[in-house]
Amino acid sequence: MTERPVRALIQQGKLKAQKVGRTWQIDDLQLRRAERRPLSEHSRLVLSRALHNRSLTGLSGQDRKRTAKRIAEQQASDNPAALLIDWWGGKHSCPLNFGTNLVEHALAGHSAHVFESLHGTRHEYLRKPEDLADVASSERLIQRFTQAELADKAQVSLADLKMIERAIRLPSPTPSRRILRILSIEPTALPTLAVVGRNVEKASRAN
Repeated sequence: MTERPVRALIQQGKLKAQKVGRTWQIDDLQLRRAERRPLSEHSRLVLSRALHNRSLTGLSGQDRKRTAKRIAEQQASDNPAALLIDWWGGKHSCPLNFGTNLVEHALAGHSAHVFESLHGTRHEYLRKPEDLADVASSERLIQRFTQAELADKAQVSLADLKMIERAIRLPSPTPSRRILRILSIEPTALPTLAVVGRNVEKASRAN
């Protein structure tokens, strides 16, 4: 945001500020809210589906990047309900699912419920390798880890992480558990273990 629109907001009384000498002191939270605009109908639909599915599955390009960034902003916020209200422009207009249900709670003033829904321990049933791959890759992007950074933080090999994200079974559950622990996900089930010889052969074909 450039200086001119900020000064205009102050003059219109839409942004509280105090003049000290020749400068204006503006509350940082107010400024962030002033520059947030409601999302487009398409962006709201994409975000509500991502929140409902708890993954970025089916998204690509800018939709995937922007939705990951918005979910990360919610997870980092002390008041994610306020974000939802701003993004939805103060009204609900999408088909009902888990994501839009959170919007309804935000509009009703149930901020604590929204916070707990987004920040509580996440339990996932990951019996299929494809489900594990989807959750791991989605959360990695949301939490802004590269594959190398996540592998290093979880103390697993980069090769193991790449195999997990390609839905290739591993001969041990340890790498999957370590990665999910870093991503704050508690698995209630994991894929069955691979036969080492077959797993190596499959990984070689994938490469």
